[in-house]
Amino acid sequence: MEKFEIIAKDIFSEIIINKGLLHKAGFGSRAIPTYVGEWIISHYVGDSQELNDDNRSGIAKFVERYVPTKGKKETIKNYLFEQNEVKFLDNFSVYVNLVKGDRYLNIPFLDEHSAFITPQIVQNNDMLLSSGLWGVGTLFYIPPSDDNPKGQIWMKDFKAFQLANIDIDYFCDSRENFTIKEWMDLIVSSMGFNHELYNERQKILLISRLIPMVEPRYNLVEPAPKGTGKSFVFDNMSRYVAVRSGSISPAVLFFNDSRKTAGLITRFDCVVIDEAQKVKADSAGELTALLKSYLESGRFGRGSANSISAEAGIALLANIEIDENRNPINEEIGLFRSFPNFLRETAFIDRFSGLLPGWYLPRINKKTPSTNLGLKGDIFGEILHALRGNISYKDYVKTNMELIDCDDMRDTKAIESGVSGLLKILFPSKNPTEDEFYMYCVNPAVELRQRIRDELCKLDREYIPVTLKSKYPNKFQKTHRLPVYYNVDENGKIIQSIYNKVLESNNDYMEDPLNINRIPRKAIIQIEEGMTGYSYQNLFIPYLQGAKNIKIIDPYIRLEFQIKNFIAFCDMLDPKDDTINVHLVTSSDDKIQRDEQVKKLENLKENISPYGIMLTYEFDDTIHDRFIETDNGWNIRLGRGLDIFQKPESWYALGEYDQKKRKCRQTEIDYRRLNT
Repeated sequence: MEKFEIIAKDIFSEIIINKGLLHKAGFGSRAIPTYVGEWIISHYVGDSQELNDDNRSGIAKFVERYVPTKGKKETIKNYLFEQNEVKFLDNFSVYVNLVKGDRYLNIPFLDEHSAFITPQIVQNNDMLLSSGLWGVGTLFYIPPSDDNPKGQIWMKDFKAFQLANIDIDYFCDSRENFTIKEWMDLIVSSMGFNHELYNERQKILLISRLIPMVEPRYNLVEPAPKGTGKSFVFDNMSRYVAVRSGSISPAVLFFNDSRKTAGLITRFDCVVIDEAQKVKADSAGELTALLKSYLESGRFGRGSANSISAEAGIALLANIEIDENRNPINEEIGLFRSFPNFLRETAFIDRFSGLLPGWYLPRINKKTPSTNLGLKGDIFGEILHALRGNISYKDYVKTNMELIDCDDMRDTKAIESGVSGLLKILFPSKNPTEDEFYMYCVNPAVELRQRIRDELCKLDREYIPVTLKSKYPNKFQKTHRLPVYYNVDENGKIIQSIYNKVLESNNDYMEDPLNINRIPRKAIIQIEEGMTGYSYQNLFIPYLQGAKNIKIIDPYIRLEFQIKNFIAFCDMLDPKDDTINVHLVTSSDDKIQRDEQVKKLENLKENISPYGIMLTYEFDDTIHDRFIETDNGWNIRLGRGLDIFQKPESWYALGEYDQKKRKCRQTEIDYRRLNT
């Protein structure tokens, strides 16, 4: 066993299970969630954590007797019709119709929604009235009669599967026995995934799927390619989660006015809309209006229900197409452009707390399911539910978190909720170090909300691009590229792009980017393939005015033409009465190439020093990003570094000495103020 398993078995004992047993127990095609399957297994395996012939036989008999296959639905209905009593395991639930003064039992396996249940069973199992309850029901059938013109199924007995007693304080305190790495592996294994297949970033993304289950009204979007396990977590982690797909009606989601019954939003901790890219809304637009109202305030009104409040989070799961590098095809113009119109409205999207980039997670394969120890599914779901209402985590976040460039209240609230959710999952004892707090809670939550902000900017020019930062920004925040708004036609083809949006408070547009005398401002310039008119002078001179120290990070100042680009950059500098210090950080493929680079750079260094340009350089083979940093307060992010020009068709063509006549390669240049 691994160290996290040894600690977990020692501390949590009876609520730990071997996650690999579910795939060996012989449930076959039975449509039961993981947490129910593990509950059945635990009754027969006990503390051994292994399957032997005896407990395997016991499980097989239970499944055969109480867990029928879907194909036996009509057979069971016929047993009932012939006045036989039947017992089977199902997710039973009850709804109350006050208008008719009656109470009805839902039996999903039989597609039955108007069965009868005795008051005593309801009183003993109040979960039947909310999210439903898995258990073995004993049913019989009352045929039509003069007094009762319609036949009806009755439940005479119900045995709910029983949870172990949960001491939530003990659970939280026990976290201190694990390192963060060990705890994350335990959580990932408890979710049913093989922790060895995921790097740390991917583990955090997996765990982020749990935030809507543990944090009230945290609304999450996950676009991802097929087969990454999006819906698996929500289908199998908790009985407090409802997953729906296809046509979603206001009656199902919010309130059924004819039955006078509350919808899924009020009965579950999280409502998941799977395959959101195919969801069909109502023609009247009522669903969109209700969703916007609820996502904003946590309240809604429909029909005779004037004002209903709820705490459920909404999760949208959508399949997207990816390219050969596993990047979304529509990432540039906006991921939501493939969504139905009613889910594409920016006022609706803005109300979501985070966007989880599911394309970074690997496809599910035969090695994906966990074979390690983990918390039992039903127990883990109850723990998440129990932590959900604890407001002390949000207080901790407000006291200890510091954000930069986050003035929008929706951004702040969304990030606070995301941080609170991750804190509950990863540090339930509320005792992380400052580094751990920012690394595992704050920065992931900032990224989730940043991706929502970016998608809004791609769809609507009224949203000003901004890079949200924490007190201790991570690589994602440091290298974040501001999004570009595109006008596209109905086929997704770009009609017009707004490249030079000013990020100042005046919400104006930048002057002509080819004007060397323009005022330097925070902006983005997008250069399309084949464009002309650009040169190092009109791109950089406005931002280098007054700079005495210029640092260039570009790993590709290696080949002859790349070094010539660097010479051209140095050539445009004008030291005037003082010197300019230029420091280059680059890299090389091997020692032979590095020796050649050194020889050429030393030659350049000697030749430009009489003109007041003092060159220093260093090699760092770990660098990837390309940018220029100056001591006058500017950071210029270079998508392609200095390599922005196409190779000329001939070295005797126009453009050899005038860069403005040369065709450009597609790239983006992002001008930012340092420390802003």
